[in-house]
Amino acid sequence: MDVNVILNDFERLKKACDDMAGKKILVGLVGGVDSEVLKIAIAHEYGTEKLPERSFIRASFDADQAKLGEIVSGAIGKVLSGQTSADAAANAIGAQAAQMVQNFIDDNRVKPQSDFTKNCLLYTSPSPRDRQKSRMPSSA
Repeated sequence: MDVNVILNDFERLKKACDDMAGKKILVGLVGGVDSEVLKIAIAHEYGTEKLPERSFIRASFDADQAKLGEIVSGAIGKVLSGQTSADAAANAIGAQAAQMVQNFIDDNRVKPQSDFTKNCLLYTSPSPRDRQKSRMPSSA
């Protein structure tokens, strides 16, 4: 094999590795530091004094670790073979990881509710408010 071909291939692989080295993939919740959604999610993810942990992000990654590894390996393989960019690979990994979390929740694989949350109106579904009829005044 020609030395120039080997060097060119090496440089291409080195560039792909350098491009991937600085990538961060964030999977989580959208919300400000003080948002109610984030506070509730943190309470479920880590638990509180009264609410036991009901992790959905960490638990989904733990449960599907092999699948996540396959996703990452496949994306890195595509970058190294020149089929896609590091940015596109990172975006694809993030989107698939987020979908894994959503599937984990949709498949109801989250730890069952505690007695505290089963009896708490905040977590009761449907809520009493949802069962009420609209009280909008008529325009007649």
